[in-house]
Amino acid sequence: MDSERKKSCRRLVQKQSVTVLRRRQNILKDYKLLRIWEVIYPIGIYFVVTNVVMFVLNIIHAMTNENYMIYQIIATVIAFPFIYAFYRKEDGGKMANLLRTFLFAAAAGLFGVVLNNLIGYTGLKETSQSYQEVSAAFYGSSLALEILGTCIIIPFLEELLYRGIVYQRLKALLGVKTAIVLSAVIFGAMHFNLVQFLYATAVGLLLAVIMEQEGLGAAMAAHMVTNLVSVLRSETKLFHFMDASMTGSVICTVVESVLIVVLLLLAFRSGKEK
Repeated sequence: MDSERKKSCRRLVQKQSVTVLRRRQNILKDYKLLRIWEVIYPIGIYFVVTNVVMFVLNIIHAMTNENYMIYQIIATVIAFPFIYAFYRKEDGGKMANLLRTFLFAAAAGLFGVVLNNLIGYTGLKETSQSYQEVSAAFYGSSLALEILGTCIIIPFLEELLYRGIVYQRLKALLGVKTAIVLSAVIFGAMHFNLVQFLYATAVGLLLAVIMEQEGLGAAMAAHMVTNLVSVLRSETKLFHFMDASMTGSVICTVVESVLIVVLLLLAFRSGKEK
């Protein structure tokens, strides 16, 4: 009788242990799903708010390439309070070092030029209709508006969202390396065409590394400089020498690639010396 009681007690304990283990697994699964949802829904809210605003503005006055940037600026400004509310829940960032910020921003600006050159060599820009339409809209306004929108307001909010919120939450959930890659892919995917996906994903990788190394302020500065170089290249003759011939373009790409490596090495080295 005693042995049977012991066996039944053991079985009961085993069943209870299995039940507790399953409950813990379910709780952990639900927790991970909740954390993934916390990464996704700020992007969804940003997407919905900006598109609703653009839709309403288009009803009020038909959207054209000339007024697209104004509408984009208005939509971004209206979306800012929503994104900032999410960012306030994250841990406070560190103060950026001015020298490292400058080095990272300069490297990012050159990186954008190199990426544009490399993608240009593939011929994708000429064959992608969606890219052509987006490019025409973004570069259809005055230079002042393009700098205000594309180089200041939009990158400010995008960094707040994609590095300040999405990257930080992915990092807490999956670790630094995975968060860097995933946040960059998400950033690229939200541009909705192949050319910008390739470009934005590559830039997103660098911006996430800068965010990890020097904080959100440095990532914002790097993003702004990258966009500024792109706008100036498209709208002025400042970088015309690079596009004059294929040979000149390739030489510039190689030289700029070397400079990027040098600037990044200097930035990382100055970080170790702090």
